[in-house]
Amino acid sequence: MEHWWKGFPWRMLQTNLREIDMEDIDAARFARDVKEFGATAVTVNAAGIVASYETKLPFHTKSEHLHGDSLGEIVDACHREGLRVIARTDFSKIRYPLYELHPDWAFRTAKGEIFNCNGDVQVCPSGWYASEGVREILRELFSRFDFDGIFFNMSGAFVTGYDGTYYGPCMCERCRELYKKATGLDAPSGDPRNPAFMRYVGFQTKLIGKNKKKQYELIKSIAPEAAVNGFDYRRCECNTDIGHGAWVYGASSNARSGGRRQIIDDAGTDFIAFRYRHTGVSPALAELRQWQNLANGGGLSYFIMGRLDNHRDVASFAPVKKVFAFHKAHEELYTGLVSAAQVVLARSGAMGRNEPEADGWVHALTEAHVPFDEVKAGELTPVLLRGKKVLLLCDVKNLSPVQTELIDGFAESGGTVIATGGTGLREKTGEVLVRCLGVKNAGEHRRGLMSSVVEVAEEEATLFPRSVKAPYIAVGGDFWASECEEETRQYLRLVPEQFYGPPERCYPTEFSTYPGVTVHSYGAGQGIRVPWLIGSFYYNEGWENTRNLMEDILFELCGLRDLTPGLSPMVELTLARKENTLVCQLVNASGCFANRFFPPLPVRDIRLELPMLQAGRVYALNGGQVSVDTAGDRLVLTLNELREYEAVVIET
Repeated sequence: MEHWWKGFPWRMLQTNLREIDMEDIDAARFARDVKEFGATAVTVNAAGIVASYETKLPFHTKSEHLHGDSLGEIVDACHREGLRVIARTDFSKIRYPLYELHPDWAFRTAKGEIFNCNGDVQVCPSGWYASEGVREILRELFSRFDFDGIFFNMSGAFVTGYDGTYYGPCMCERCRELYKKATGLDAPSGDPRNPAFMRYVGFQTKLIGKNKKKQYELIKSIAPEAAVNGFDYRRCECNTDIGHGAWVYGASSNARSGGRRQIIDDAGTDFIAFRYRHTGVSPALAELRQWQNLANGGGLSYFIMGRLDNHRDVASFAPVKKVFAFHKAHEELYTGLVSAAQVVLARSGAMGRNEPEADGWVHALTEAHVPFDEVKAGELTPVLLRGKKVLLLCDVKNLSPVQTELIDGFAESGGTVIATGGTGLREKTGEVLVRCLGVKNAGEHRRGLMSSVVEVAEEEATLFPRSVKAPYIAVGGDFWASECEEETRQYLRLVPEQFYGPPERCYPTEFSTYPGVTVHSYGAGQGIRVPWLIGSFYYNEGWENTRNLMEDILFELCGLRDLTPGLSPMVELTLARKENTLVCQLVNASGCFANRFFPPLPVRDIRLELPMLQAGRVYALNGGQVSVDTAGDRLVLTLNELREYEAVVIET
């Protein structure tokens, strides 16, 4: 028998209950409200910083507001409504009085200071509470309540305050001693620029991972059918903050994360910022996120503060409920869909909220209507590459021998590898890790460039037809000037630094022999190298001639087909399939204008050109009308109108 979450119609409502919400909560009404919203699952606060129940453990601080219906009554009421209930926990902090009794449980900065957030003290990942106490709480929680799963909030190695202040990983004496014992090295300073710092972070990440594994095993020993985030499903968040605006493809990228191997609970956050928890995002953005989740194989998920009945900012409720209702009406079709993309984008998995190089390619692929999957490079497997044509490596460094063998094997067996920036190079030693790129040595990494460009020569117009009309393409700050193998084909010579003022002297006086793009045949496939951060430049600056070159690489050098000639770049396209059905989904992002989100404008007469299929019934799910024709070796579909979202179903 499969676990309940396999093939489950995932529509999650995350109610981030405040302590005061337990003061007068009505379990029956709570469950009924969630059900009527259209959700199939709900997250409720249960344990951690405060216990939302009458705990018997002295180190688990009980909430002072347990005067409404009990946690057990809430769980039971939700089950009666047919809802799955996920326990929300946060074991990252303990209340200050508990810290005073057990100061050795606390996190310490490099200066030995604690991190006190409004009376809640961050805990050390190697202390008794994190390693032993949490498991005792979990034992009590799952022995007393019939939860269907659990979500662990704030469980990473890095500590950043809600105000953005960076504290770094725990540097207490115990963590330092454990690091010394494990590596023989002294712990580095708290400065992330210290080269040894990442090794220490990796050590703490492994430490936290061991704690998580033990917690998982304990939960499964008590409740085998409980879905545990990080193991059975992956929970992430699509959010904003002051100074960190909404990324238009944030939900799409989250939903694709992990190579679509498990359900992604991508929580679309209702509020605009940590400091404005009760001020909602634009309704059009809240809706867009849910359509993107749906189109990219993720679970629908909406995250609010408090309960539905006392949540005053309800502006986004109706649009989110609309998407939930659409999914409910077509559950059977969406269950079991798998990606039909031929491209895999591999991220470096670096720290931070975004990776400009990868995110720039997300923009370019989406705007070119090229369906693709996403994964961290460290999670690449032969299974994820099976049936794919292109693997895009976005400035991925520090590749392991297993990874490089996989990458070269993919090219050798007929795939195309695109590598940008310093991918596949070990700059300190000059070693070349990825052979399919046709590079002799790492060469020189030039930094701080101000005016360098690559030039599309007239004789290169056939290979770069989109780029030749605007042939000087800005490189940005970095360029890897490497020597190529003799048989490597070289294009787009680098025009190095030149005067950019005064105007009378603005013309190039020097040309290099270094190429801006190379192509190397390797076995039955090829390696394409872009030795600069083209994705980062496009993400940060957004110029059309940068995207033109990225599209030339995709369509001309990789041989991918343009599925939607003439369609606005503001429309996202994905392909999914199951058995004898292909589903083409379209998400309309035309309402996005800078950092503002409005209802999208309708897009009409969309032409889809798919590889020839023996098509049976073809129809649209969300009000559109589709006509069918053929042209050469293509099946041509014309959709009369796209509003916010459409799914075109092709039965083959």
